[in-house]
Amino acid sequence: MFKFGFDVEVDSNNPFVNKNLESEKEVINTSSKTDKREWYKAEKVTIGVETLENLDVYKLNATTLNIADVPIQHIVTGFLIEHITCNASDNKDIAEAEQTHSDLIPGVYEGGAKIWECTEDLLQYLAKSIKPQYWDGKRVLDLGCGAGLLGIYAYRCGAVVHFQDYNKDVLTQITIPNVMLNVETQTKPVDEKSNAIETEMKIEENFNIELLEQNLHFYSGDWWEYAELTTKSAEDKTNKFDYIFTSETIYNPQNQQKLLDTFYAKLSTDGVVLVAAKTYYFGVGGGLRQFEELITSDKRFQCKVVWSSVQGVGREILELRFK
Repeated sequence: MFKFGFDVEVDSNNPFVNKNLESEKEVINTSSKTDKREWYKAEKVTIGVETLENLDVYKLNATTLNIADVPIQHIVTGFLIEHITCNASDNKDIAEAEQTHSDLIPGVYEGGAKIWECTEDLLQYLAKSIKPQYWDGKRVLDLGCGAGLLGIYAYRCGAVVHFQDYNKDVLTQITIPNVMLNVETQTKPVDEKSNAIETEMKIEENFNIELLEQNLHFYSGDWWEYAELTTKSAEDKTNKFDYIFTSETIYNPQNQQKLLDTFYAKLSTDGVVLVAAKTYYFGVGGGLRQFEELITSDKRFQCKVVWSSVQGVGREILELRFK
């Protein structure tokens, strides 16, 4: 069994100080001391015109998942994979994973093209335990979002949502198209005879991209890099979230401290983190009991299991709050 004994040290030069806590604490990226892998830098990803132009195709290849009274449209995985592999030069990370028949290439591709079963567990838990109207105006981070279904649900219920995934390919080819399928469009006709520039402008006007990007943000890259980038960003003035959702992200024990550090940097004082995961990940070493040991030794969060299933591979939802 993996055992962790990370000590969180105080670093006066670290930018992350949770000013809302009664006693100020600082968080450092303790995982950087042992993890020498080169992870992708974080960057903000925008909604591209190409995605908007392809929406009709996406709609034809989409299905609907009903969560309580909230329908969520998302593109069928099979169609996405075929489309992505046919354009491998533009989507090298997902294409490489598909060609090697792998759900995981550490540091290159982290499984974002699939909808994992724990994501639906968390969706159903949210629908049963929290009324949809509660999300209106809340700030939500869908961390390691993949297809983005958790964040889309919150957005459909009125939340401001950050979608974060390690791979930019996943955001541009999967997350953002799925999000746009769930956005209400403005009824403004597009002149078929207009030139390319005018067409691009009219497509953007139909969706009011500027307004959308007040409530929808997309970031790729390493978790800690994302936390650092958005904390320094002038446009993200609050920097904290009421809820952080993450599903199937604890499979690699080497990344778990980084995950906790990101929670600490981005969660509001009375915020809640919901972690949906398998009890144990065979072949890679991670699991919820081992993750709980890390949380205990880390000493910054309290946690409890709020949902579990013993059917098939054990799955659970863990709730974290500040101590």
